[in-house]
Amino acid sequence: MDLNLSVVIGWAFFLLLIGYVLPILNNKTIERAIAWSIIILTTLISVTATLERTEVIRMIVIVSLQLLSMKTIVMVETYRGKPTLNFFQWIVFAQGWFGMRPRLFEKFISKSLSRIKYFILTGVSRIVIGIILLALSKRIEEQITHIYFLSNLLMLAGISLILHFGILNLSTAIWRLFGVDVKELFRSPIKAKSLQEFWGKRWNLAFSEMTALVVYKPSKGNLGQTKAMMISFLVSGVLHEIAISLPVQSGYGLPLFYFLIHALAMYAEGEVLIVKRLLAHPVFSRVWVFSWLLLPMPLLFHSNFLIKVAEPIRNGILNLIDV
Repeated sequence: MDLNLSVVIGWAFFLLLIGYVLPILNNKTIERAIAWSIIILTTLISVTATLERTEVIRMIVIVSLQLLSMKTIVMVETYRGKPTLNFFQWIVFAQGWFGMRPRLFEKFISKSLSRIKYFILTGVSRIVIGIILLALSKRIEEQITHIYFLSNLLMLAGISLILHFGILNLSTAIWRLFGVDVKELFRSPIKAKSLQEFWGKRWNLAFSEMTALVVYKPSKGNLGQTKAMMISFLVSGVLHEIAISLPVQSGYGLPLFYFLIHALAMYAEGEVLIVKRLLAHPVFSRVWVFSWLLLPMPLLFHSNFLIKVAEPIRNGILNLIDV
């Protein structure tokens, strides 16, 4: 077996073990120090162990191990002493679900819950729409060139629909079948009337739950809401640097800048009178939200990431289904 692959697998097993054991120390300060050290080590190991791999493989390994390491600190913040979910339930939560609420898996396995068919139908339909957008993106890319970010936007939307709204909804259906009360992690983001609503209640709730639990809440008591919010977006920016810039070894600072812009825009939502009035309007509020989301998006998904990661994923999916 390849040495680097062995290192990745070995570190993944270590994360699975330490994530369950760490809360048993029953000392929050020590646990947090160890957990954050593990997160840093995970980044270093995942990056160095994948230097000779393709950018897509690098991203998958980096993101997978980083997600697993973040679940370690989620366990620290959720439990004091031995977790009330057993080790098997922890493994299922850590490896099988993108969400960040381990207590939900204390019910695994139990009676099936409702809305399973809804999540299956929703997941399948979103995957189909996502594939259509990917095909349209490729066609526009081949035939039309000078429309700002249009092909890339359709490509990103297609990948997101397949993963975030398709596969994750199917995953939701599976866990609800086994009695785990998980819900969709992406909840009609197009309905958001403020950035606060978008990031806090509609987009990637696993990520917002995690940052709220491990960054915002511990910081708010000493620093206040505004500084805690800024730090949360700073951490989000750093984590997106790890997921987006490190795999392609370029674009450093751009995803972080994107999230700092959003932190300032969210601050304006709470403090600037004209922005508050804007958010009260049913149309202008959505213009506000999606202007901030879409116009600076090339900062978040910079060109090398699009070329070396997003496009190969799109083309791989289309080739797989022969479109």
